Amino acid sequence: MLHAPWSTGQVAPQSLQPFWVSHSAGVLRRHSEKVLVMRSLLVRIVHGTALLALGGLMTSGPTALAADAPSGPFAVSPGPDPFAQIDSLLSAPSESRLPSGAPGPAYWQQKVSYKLDLTIDEDAKMLRGKEHVTYENHSPHTLTYLWLALESNQAAPFSDGALAKTWKDNGEVTVEDFRRMLTAREFDGSTKILSLKATTGGDLSHTLNKGMLRVDLPRPLPAGGVFEFDLAWEYLINDTKLIPTRSGHEVLDDGTAIFGMAYCYPRLCAYTDYGGWRLKQPIRYGEFTLEFGDFEASITVPADHIVGATGALQNPGDVLSADMKARLKQSLTSGAPVTIVTKDEAETSRRKPSRETKTWKFAAKNVRDFAFTSSRAFVWDAWGVPLDGRTVICQSLYPREGMPLWDRYATHAVAHAVEIYSSVTGIPYPWPHATAVLGSHPSGGMEYPMISFNSPRPEKDGTYTDKTKWGVIRVIIHETGHNWFPMIVNSDERHWMWLDEGFNTFVQGFAERTWKDDPKIPTAQPKFVVDYLTSDLHQPLMTQPDNIQNIPQNAYFKTAVGLTMLRETILGRTLFDSAFKEYCRRWAYKRAEPADFFRTMEDASGMDLDWFWRGWFFSTSTSDVEIVAVHRRTIQDGDPTKNGEREKRKESKLPPSITRERDAGAPRRIDRIPELKDFYDGFDPHAPTDKQAEDFRKFMERLTPAEKKALQYDKVIYEVKLKNHGQLPMPVILKLEFNDQTSEIRRYPAEIWRLANGELSTLVLAPKPVVAVTVDPYNETADTNFSNNRFPRSIEETDLQITKPPVKIENPLHDSLEKERKAKEKLAKEKTAPPDVTP
Repeated sequence: MLHAPWSTGQVAPQSLQPFWVSHSAGVLRRHSEKVLVMRSLLVRIVHGTALLALGGLMTSGPTALAADAPSGPFAVSPGPDPFAQIDSLLSAPSESRLPSGAPGPAYWQQKVSYKLDLTIDEDAKMLRGKEHVTYENHSPHTLTYLWLALESNQAAPFSDGALAKTWKDNGEVTVEDFRRMLTAREFDGSTKILSLKATTGGDLSHTLNKGMLRVDLPRPLPAGGVFEFDLAWEYLINDTKLIPTRSGHEVLDDGTAIFGMAYCYPRLCAYTDYGGWRLKQPIRYGEFTLEFGDFEASITVPADHIVGATGALQNPGDVLSADMKARLKQSLTSGAPVTIVTKDEAETSRRKPSRETKTWKFAAKNVRDFAFTSSRAFVWDAWGVPLDGRTVICQSLYPREGMPLWDRYATHAVAHAVEIYSSVTGIPYPWPHATAVLGSHPSGGMEYPMISFNSPRPEKDGTYTDKTKWGVIRVIIHETGHNWFPMIVNSDERHWMWLDEGFNTFVQGFAERTWKDDPKIPTAQPKFVVDYLTSDLHQPLMTQPDNIQNIPQNAYFKTAVGLTMLRETILGRTLFDSAFKEYCRRWAYKRAEPADFFRTMEDASGMDLDWFWRGWFFSTSTSDVEIVAVHRRTIQDGDPTKNGEREKRKESKLPPSITRERDAGAPRRIDRIPELKDFYDGFDPHAPTDKQAEDFRKFMERLTPAEKKALQYDKVIYEVKLKNHGQLPMPVILKLEFNDQTSEIRRYPAEIWRLANGELSTLVLAPKPVVAVTVDPYNETADTNFSNNRFPRSIEETDLQITKPPVKIENPLHDSLEKERKAKEKLAKEKTAPPDVTP
């Protein structure tokens, strides 16, 4: 599901105080000791990174990046050791879910199949239905009852979602919001159970708990057993403009209705190996937890309606005209979308509604849900897209209100999503069609197997902004992408929203970037989530959906950014792509939980990522790495001549004395009376002595050829001092800028922080002099403060807007005088106007 608007939330900076690294300043006095230390440092540099204490050698201590926990009302710390393993945070592996993250030999899931007979009463806005359910108990447990979800009860005044809504105003409210408030307290769209019987005969005892229905079995259902039963039911269909749920109808300006019927039948709750019956009542954002099964559906609607649904149409000869069938056949091999129902044909149906009915029949195998749409307002276009040796029908249903955007972009967006998601996940789209529908959904979009309901459209006069156009394209891509997450790679949406929304948003980024090259496209890019990471609304990704303060930034964008960082920075594209496809392959048509993803990514990539899961998914920690200093380190071999020259260079760089400069040329007593001068007045403390020269000669004689070669090292050595003001360890990426205007990128793993206590130094061997160093130059790690990432610091440019507020006079006397003035002007104008002469 895609939510709108895509807000970032209130920004509030965190206050994180880091540990200071304790260190000792050891002094090396002997020449031989200096050589040994230098050789040791060079070996460290060759094999990796040398951690230096400030002014000394490597230190160790407790692992932590900041002393204080993150600020904010929802802040969660990663704990004292951000590199600690997360075994205690995950469900224990078993023969059902292996330590590798793969389904085990004992993995099981239930199967539930439905035969639906559905009828829309357009005048009464009522859905009536009958269903036959076949429940297959694949679990090792004996069941004494079944739980069904009556999701339409979300549109009832007694639902938890309705009762849990709070009210806030500033003394005024829009008429639309006021109508929604009243309707939510008066409209009852709950499911009325008309009959509930075992297929073998006899009523079934049942108990209603708000949106959940417990059906007591006449006898226990053993492992491997099958139970069949039948229901009849009906409910009033809500107007989604007044009760904005995921299912309902939208009334267009001319009174024509678009029905978008989702969770429109009593559905079996999921019975799982990790949590038994999943029975959390729907509140608002938590979506669904469902079982796979087979569906047959007969849908009776007015004869002039066009119906789109999950599954393949079984009776086209009964419901499509000859022209429609011919056009549909043409679309299978066309090079562009083909219009199946034209705008003129839809307009005719809208002007003269039919009172007859038709029954559309659909069938689908191994899907986890069923949804359909129906309206006489639909324009219909379709396009057969070759994929994996077969043809997928990509199609769109939309009223004239969607033109000129939907007729130009919608089906292309569906086709693009089908192609890109098939490639990125490694799972070719498996079903006969993918359909996008405009209408009935209140904002953003919502997904179901093979079909999605979407809301973006142009203005009523047919104009639109670039943002609206892009909104149509990206929402359709997003909702079509949900066919992979969670329709193929199933998950428990009501508990872990990020596991489908975040993954889908991540792959959506691939589709958007391959649609057009636009740097403003925010999907899955780290820099676009920084405001959220530093806001008071920042929460861990593992938060249950209905408790999340900012759904889009959390479950969608933060998850997608995390996957981007894994792909671009932590694992690299090759390792990530293969591991991500392995996760998709392992859990296709099965129900994954978070531990399965975490373990699979580590198992398939060969990388320990517990530090990343802990920091990014289980906490609100952030990364803010500052370059504290960059020091050029000069090799000192003890040569007294070089020592003197070096000391002189150091002294020449010290700030001059303003007093000494102003006293230049003043008479000195020692110059007037030369007898006062002695040996030290002409002594050069930096000049080498004979003893120093002799000591150096003897030192060089003790060195081996290899040691002498080490002293001739000709690269420039720099010490880069870094400080992480956050609690989240991240890989260190350094950009070295050289004096010849070239640059180079150096990369270090996150483990560089494991003993650093928030501060570290790394030695950098440069082929030429460095003039500047930047950490995270591409903002790959969502660094929350980019102003301290460069050394030396850059001068920031900010705007100073010059304004002159208009003079306003606001008081009753002024208003009264102004009214009199206008009245006098009007009267004078009437007196001077020529008479109206009518011939």
